Amino acid sequence: MKKSLGFLVGVLSLFLLVGSSAFAGDLEDLAGKWSVKKTNDQGQKYTQSIEVKKDKFTFKIIDADDKVVLIAKGDVKIEKLGPFKSIKFSNIQAGSKTDELEAVDDDRVCVYTLSGNSFSLASNFDKERDAGPALDLYTKADK
Repeated sequence: MKKSLGFLVGVLSLFLLVGSSAFAGDLEDLAGKWSVKKTNDQGQKYTQSIEVKKDKFTFKIIDADDKVVLIAKGDVKIEKLGPFKSIKFSNIQAGSKTDELEAVDDDRVCVYTLSGNSFSLASNFDKERDAGPALDLYTKADK
């Protein structure tokens, strides 16, 4: 019994070690700037961008006239939720200008996939929000 328990602990430790290093690689692969062009309910076009540097992110919404409408900054962490890969945005500060950011008491957890220059992000599934659930396909803006 002791031998079996020791083997199980060893296998679980190895699994956790390999699993965390795989997700660390995803955070490295996410480094850089990603963007998606969208249209709101009123037909206005805008761009969303996410820039990841190490364990920090910057999110922007930019209107058709290239004006920043919203900017948010904070921490980013990759986690596993069952069979899914998730990305957690926390310690968020947001506002309409970089020098006027205010703390937002709300973390965001999104499910994602990463494939080459594509970053698919399923957002607003973690809890009920004003904006409904969304699936966005971001492409790498820089190489």
